[in-house]
Amino acid sequence: RFFKRRVEMKNILFVCTGNTCRSSMAEALFRDMLEKAGKELKGIKVESAGICAIPDQPASKQAIHVLSEEGIDLSKHRSRSLTKDMIEKADLILTMTVNHKNAVLNMAPKARGKVFTLKEFALENNNIDEILDKLAVLYRRLHEKRNRIIRERMGEIKALEKRKRELQREIERIDKQIREWEQEIEAEFEDDKREIANLEKQIPSLDITDPFGLPVEEYKKSAEDIKEALKKVLEKIRKNEGG
Repeated sequence: RFFKRRVEMKNILFVCTGNTCRSSMAEALFRDMLEKAGKELKGIKVESAGICAIPDQPASKQAIHVLSEEGIDLSKHRSRSLTKDMIEKADLILTMTVNHKNAVLNMAPKARGKVFTLKEFALENNNIDEILDKLAVLYRRLHEKRNRIIRERMGEIKALEKRKRELQREIERIDKQIREWEQEIEAEFEDDKREIANLEKQIPSLDITDPFGLPVEEYKKSAEDIKEALKKVLEKIRKNEGG
């Protein structure tokens, strides 16, 4: 279905970045599936590796926990760094992402035809590589068209860029003039602003501070503030009643 020629799949390699999460889980899960499938699929070797793996690292705690719920022990897994030899020996290489697939092919271009992303290989009708090849042709065509149009209109483009620079300089000049006017206007108000500030200082705070969400000390301050205000309210009521 996928291969240019029929290949007996005896060695399957899963690939991710560090070989401590995705590819290690894929390896363990698929090995478990093969064992449960019985004699029909007996003899298939399953391995995993990482593009940027630090060798001999255990699987992540999260991966171990997730697979333990599947009845699979991943605690003995140790990471391996992908090598060209592993790629050559594998009959099928399943990567976790497109970037992993491209990394494998950069290491071993001749592996094309046996390297797929896991989801890509799982598709019923697989023609991803054909689509990617067509896309590459279209991207190249668009790039060539773009360069041609730019060359044809270079004079117009340069004239527009020159006009843009002139307008930017004009905008900068106007901005500078506006800032100078604003400073002159503000200077006219200095005496008025000083008088306003002095008057505002004479106005006591008319709010009781909200202590919500603050430490208990702030609640105490708020209560004291309320008490002081209530004392004055009571005093005014007494004077009114007495008068």
